[in-house]
Amino acid sequence: MTDREALYRAVLESPDDDTLRLIYADALEEEGDARRAAFVRAQVEFAHLPDFDPARVHARYHDREKMFGARWVLKLPPLPSGLEWAREPFRRGFPADIRARDPAAFVSHADQLFRHYPIESLELAVARVTDVREFARCPWLSRLVRLSVAQGVGGQAAARLLDSDYYDRLRELHVGAGLTTASTATAIVSSRSFRQLTTLSCRDDQTGGRALVNELTRLADPPRLRNLDLSGNRLTAEQLGRLLRAPALSDVEQLILNDNNLGSEGMRVLSTIHLPQLHTIQLVRTRPEVQGVQSLILMSKNETLRSLSLGGNNLPPDTANILARAPLPGLRVLDLRDNRLGDAGAIALSQNAHLQNLVRLDLASNLVEDEGADALVASPNLSGLIHLDLHENVISPPAAARLKKRFGDRVLL
Repeated sequence: MTDREALYRAVLESPDDDTLRLIYADALEEEGDARRAAFVRAQVEFAHLPDFDPARVHARYHDREKMFGARWVLKLPPLPSGLEWAREPFRRGFPADIRARDPAAFVSHADQLFRHYPIESLELAVARVTDVREFARCPWLSRLVRLSVAQGVGGQAAARLLDSDYYDRLRELHVGAGLTTASTATAIVSSRSFRQLTTLSCRDDQTGGRALVNELTRLADPPRLRNLDLSGNRLTAEQLGRLLRAPALSDVEQLILNDNNLGSEGMRVLSTIHLPQLHTIQLVRTRPEVQGVQSLILMSKNETLRSLSLGGNNLPPDTANILARAPLPGLRVLDLRDNRLGDAGAIALSQNAHLQNLVRLDLASNLVEDEGADALVASPNLSGLIHLDLHENVISPPAAARLKKRFGDRVLL
């Protein structure tokens, strides 16, 4: 066994130890594989950075090899029947994310998988009640950090799925719609692994998220969730208010509420709640209207806010005027794609000195024409942009050339 092979075995045995991974990267470089070494080091670094960090934004849009490792994805060997690599299989430099047709496919090949790879993320396409009992008895669950059930899961199956003594490292749980019911929420919150979660996403088409909101709000001593995704749950403003006041959300850092018809009242509710750790809010397709955005800027008092997404809301140019007056000095990412801000909106944003720290601005599909494009070119406030998305707008070739001269490959047209 070579030194590098011994280091790889050490990574398998101690998957949480980033130092071992960095030593492995050093060994790769010493053997002449500097590109793979750089990939491992970058992924270890990115794992500890939020999505709005400039280094991550730069890698996502300008150095995708370091971010995703496509070159090495193509070299991964096929997995046994019923299993496949996830679209982005690498975690901290090593292949670690897989998909399974069902729990039985995972259990039958688990020994082989974990002998060869530091697997930490598993997506089950489906988890039927008849399949999950044996799954919960699999000792390799102790290696999972992230568990996802794409098609959702019923209450009885969820109870069995999460009733395991082996989820030592589990921190993320993601449950899709389809099979998910009101009893699923009860099973999740009642499970022995729930208290150790820091990330939860759950979509319930049958009750519109009402059951999960009720479960989370009645907990007297809940886990301190850092990331909560309740996209597509038909939440009402009243439900949102109860949820935001719950102790379970007191430490939340990332709140994703996409595809909920919250309206301006939901935005008003959101603006009245102080979440001291909140740095990311996603409100794509939530119909906030201009009045709702006006309420939202009150959240600018929260100096932790770094990323705001308001895409897909058909917002008019007046919205940009409101945002342009908002004191958002800490904002790094502003996503306004799929609205109708037009030239007036682009001009207003370009004039906001509070946006000097932006590293990503998304104005795709916003009816921006040459006047708005030239305002962005001339703006002294956008020098820090790493990625400016202006695709699917009505920008002439000469104006596009001026954008390219100012922003180079940082602009997408």
